[in-house]
Amino acid sequence: MQLTISTVDYAPEELHEQTPLVVDLLRELPGDDRPDYWLGAARTPIRWIHESLERQITHLVLAARWEGTRIEPGANDLPVGIAFVTDQSLLDDQRLDFSKCAYVAIGLSTETGGGHSVGRPRALLAGTIGRFFGTGNQ
Repeated sequence: MQLTISTVDYAPEELHEQTPLVVDLLRELPGDDRPDYWLGAARTPIRWIHESLERQITHLVLAARWEGTRIEPGANDLPVGIAFVTDQSLLDDQRLDFSKCAYVAIGLSTETGGGHSVGRPRALLAGTIGRFFGTGNQ
């Protein structure tokens, strides 16, 4: 399965200019708090500046942000939490060890395997809050 992360928020400044990020999902990786984290490989290395040092990130851990949602085939405009793998030994682990990754951002993702493409993001100010701003569903 493949995810394309089209936008990021609450992210390091250098990550914004590198989107979209294309990630090949390798396998689910259970954590202590939930069973559905995903380990993925970035199609192109991601530049990350952390504590004044520049690093190249090749692997990520992703998780659906909202309860009741999952990273799965056909997912579209799915908010995900994004963590960078900081210790490559995590690639061989059977469970997620949070000390081997660093949470960096929230992203909006679409499953793009099998030729699916990323469309225009839907209006995020929908529903009740959208009415107050004059946008979204009325």
